[in-house]
Amino acid sequence: MLFDVDYLARQLLMDVDGDAAGTLLRSWPTMVAAAEDLWASLPGRRPGVDERDRPITSLSAQAATIETSLSGRTAWPGQGPTSPRIDQMTQTFLNAAALVRRYGAEIPLEQPDAHRDLEAARTRIMHGLYLTAHAVNVALHEHGRDRVNDARSAGRRIHLAQHHSPYAIAPTGVWVDRMSACENTARSYLTDRFPQALAGEAMRPIDDPGRLAQALANWDIQTHRALARNLDPSDILLITRTQGLIAGASLVLVDAAADAGVLERSDRLVPAIADAGRSWSNLASRWGDLAPPGARLDEPLARAAAEVRAAYRQITHDKTTLASPKVIGDRPGLPQAVRATLRTIEAGSELAIVIAEKADAPDLVGPARALSRRAHNDVEAGLATAPAFGRDVVWVSPADILTKRLVPVPAPVSEAMRAASSATSAAAIAASAVAALHALRGGTSPVGSGRCMGREVREPHAMSGTRPSGPAR
Repeated sequence: MLFDVDYLARQLLMDVDGDAAGTLLRSWPTMVAAAEDLWASLPGRRPGVDERDRPITSLSAQAATIETSLSGRTAWPGQGPTSPRIDQMTQTFLNAAALVRRYGAEIPLEQPDAHRDLEAARTRIMHGLYLTAHAVNVALHEHGRDRVNDARSAGRRIHLAQHHSPYAIAPTGVWVDRMSACENTARSYLTDRFPQALAGEAMRPIDDPGRLAQALANWDIQTHRALARNLDPSDILLITRTQGLIAGASLVLVDAAADAGVLERSDRLVPAIADAGRSWSNLASRWGDLAPPGARLDEPLARAAAEVRAAYRQITHDKTTLASPKVIGDRPGLPQAVRATLRTIEAGSELAIVIAEKADAPDLVGPARALSRRAHNDVEAGLATAPAFGRDVVWVSPADILTKRLVPVPAPVSEAMRAASSATSAAAIAASAVAALHALRGGTSPVGSGRCMGREVREPHAMSGTRPSGPAR
C-alpha cells in the first residue's frame, strides 16, 4: 500500500498543473490526517512523548491550520471539489491503518528486523507526504504563472512577488508559504534517512506465483467492462497509463526470462514492446489534457490498476530499486509471469482499437487552458494541419480559460489525438503479433508451434493493417 502511495504521488508530481491547485490544496489536510492515523497505529510506540513522532505531529498541526483557513473561505481557492488522486492516497493510508490495527499485535517487536521495518514504514509515509506537498507547491506556482500570463494577455498590470517565485502572487503566495513549511517539515525528517531506513525494510518472499496472472486477467475484465460504458477521460487516462506501465514492466520480465533461459531471445520482441509502450504513454498524455482536475475514477478500474502495479513490483523490484535480471530470474513464478505479460501485450491490440474509437467521439470536452496549449503546440510541431489563414488562431476563448470551463476539443487537438490513437493501434498490433509468435517459439505456451489456441499465427509483416489472432476469450 505504501508503495502505491509513493507511485501515485510521483505520478501527481510529474503532470500537475495550475488548474489543479485548488483541488490539491483542499485535499492536503485530509491526507495528512490519514497519514498521522496510520503512523499512530504502528506498534511499538513508547509511552509519553516519542521523539520519532514529532515530525508527523508538527506536520499534522500545520495541515490542521490550513484546513481551518480553508473552512468557510470565499476567496480563492474557496469551496469546491477535492483531488481524486490525493483522495485515493488518503484512502490507502486509512485502509493500511485499519489493517495494522487488526494485525499489528502479531508483529514480534522484540526482533531487530521488526524495528527496522517499522522505521522503513514511517519513512515511506513521510516520503509520500513530501512528494505530495511538493506537487501542491508546484501546482500553486503554476496557478500563479497562469494568472500572470492571463493578465499580460489582457493588458493588465500585475504586481510580481519577490519571494519563492515571481509568480507566487497574492493570494497564491500565502499558500506557497504555508505549503513550503509543510514540505520542509517532511524533508527535514527524510534528510540523510531515506536510503538507510528503507534498507531495513522487510521483503516477504513471493508466496503466490500466480498473482500477476490473476491481476492481469482482472485488469482485462475491468477495462472491457469500463470501456463498454461512456467513460470519462480520467478513466481512459488510467487505462492508457497502465498499458504503458505493463509494457515497461514486460521489458524487464522479458530480459530476465531470457537470461534465465525461460524465454528465447529475440531481436524483434523487445523493440516491438518498447514501441508500444512509448505509444501508450504518448496517448496517455493526450487523454490527460481532457481530464478535469476533480474527475473521479471508476473504483473497480482503479483497484485493478493498483493490483497490476503491485503484482509487477513484487517480481521486478528489490525494495527501492529495480531488481537485477538474475534476482528476478530466481524468483518463483517467473514462467507464469512471462506467459501472463505476453498474453496482455497480445491483447493490447484490441484495447488500443477500442480506445481509438473513444477518440472519435464528437462530444469530447476538456479543460480550456490545457486544450488551448495543446492546440497551439500541435500546430507548431506540425502534428496538426495549420489553418490556411495564419497560425495565430485563438482556438479557445480567453474567457473560457479564465473561468476554467470545459470546452469542446479544438480541431488540431482532435486531429492529433486521432493520429496518436492510430499510431498506438499500429504499435500494439505489431507488439501483439510478435508476442504471440515469440511465446510459441520460446516454449512458454502449451500449444505446439505455428498455432495459438486453434488459430493460425502469421508473421507480423503479413498482418499489416489487420488485427492479430489472439487467445480465444
